[in-house]
Amino acid sequence: MGSFADEDYDELYKVVLIGDSGVGKSNLLSQFSKNEFSHDFKSTIGVDFSNRNIEVDGKIIKAKIWDTAGQER
Repeated sequence: MGSFADEDYDELYKVVLIGDSGVGKSNLLSQFSKNEFSHDFKSTIGVDFSNRNIEVDGKIIKAKIWDTAGQER
């Protein structure tokens, strides 16, 4: 999968990761967007986001993924 310009995509998907604090939302985002995983726990403050373009069946799919800070209340 190569690099794609920001405007070069066929479909756009926006995903928001929600859930309790400490369940792995940030690591899920990091693994999908950067192919990295950390065993250290760092709490997200506010919102973090990442983009990734992938090719599926000859189409470029752009995923905009938002990682929210987990709150128990």
